[in-house]
Amino acid sequence: MRNILLVSHSDFPTNSAVHVHHFANELVKMGMDCVVAVPKDKNSIHSLKHPNLYKVTQYDEGKNIKDLFDHKQPPDLVHCWTPREHVRIYCEQLSQHYNFLLVVPLEDNEEVVAARLLQNPSNQWEATQGIKMSSCLSHPRNSKEFLRHANGVTLIIDTLRQLIPPSLPCITVFPGVDTSQFYPRSKNYQLLSHFYLPPHATVVCYTGNVYSTNVAEVRSLYLAIGKRNQQGKPTYLIRTGFDYTPLLTPQENWIRQYVIELGWVEREKIPEILALADVLIQPGKSDGFNDYRLPSKIPEFLAMGIPVILPYTNIAKFLTHGENAFILPVVDEKTIPPAIDLLLNNPSLRHRLIKGGLEFVHSHLN
Repeated sequence: MRNILLVSHSDFPTNSAVHVHHFANELVKMGMDCVVAVPKDKNSIHSLKHPNLYKVTQYDEGKNIKDLFDHKQPPDLVHCWTPREHVRIYCEQLSQHYNFLLVVPLEDNEEVVAARLLQNPSNQWEATQGIKMSSCLSHPRNSKEFLRHANGVTLIIDTLRQLIPPSLPCITVFPGVDTSQFYPRSKNYQLLSHFYLPPHATVVCYTGNVYSTNVAEVRSLYLAIGKRNQQGKPTYLIRTGFDYTPLLTPQENWIRQYVIELGWVEREKIPEILALADVLIQPGKSDGFNDYRLPSKIPEFLAMGIPVILPYTNIAKFLTHGENAFILPVVDEKTIPPAIDLLLNNPSLRHRLIKGGLEFVHSHLN
């Protein structure tokens, strides 16, 4: 078995596609012949600065897939990122022409994601007639049938094991972090001055878009920034990404004066932005969404050598509070301000978290 097709659910440079990129490169180094398929734009590979050792195609070129492998043979194994509808349809079309083993990576509780985006509880889908679903979501019935025909599953976090047929072989594979990009570095004070922040202000960074799936937790981070400023503690949030759903109420919009919203930022600039932070925070709590995912930003946060505040869910359950992260049952507007105070006023704790976080990255997220 040498020919491996990795099917990404998104074009580059989304987080999942970057994970696919690194896995494909490592497989090529191990002697595999790898092709990566993206939905629409194979030229999006050029958005990545690191070279790809594999070939790239897009979904509408599926009929020519075997010509991309060195020996002009079809894939032995298709590794399709999530059972979302457009991925499932692409793989099923391939299966009409070729025989291959099928492995499906899971990175979310797909039912909860779809339910939040559709604002329709998953237990009501069966009773809903003519429900319109984006092809970028997992269909409640089709995805289960697709998984039943898989030869195996990889899980981004072990809790996802609860959502697959018990007889299906599976393995948990954490996403790696590219430590040639994400590593401890000094603050770029020239960049910091560009944002016109007051001297001695506390800086927090958050990288990511806001959807209906995570709007409540990101809103809590904004509220925490506002609360610290109300307490007379100048605190600013540097934020990348877009809001795809309303984030703040009109009464809360005053908080934006303490937020530097950069929108879309090229991936290679993210580490320098993160390095401006005094503390990095993933807001949230244990629930049906967070328990079954591993936010891509957390490995990057830990790799930067900056203290990280996390809720006790997903990857935090593999970490130790006070050793490699500052872990709370809930990370929100109530708990964030005192946690920041504690970290700023306790140099020995900060040093321990930084050291422990980097050790975890090199031992588990390589």
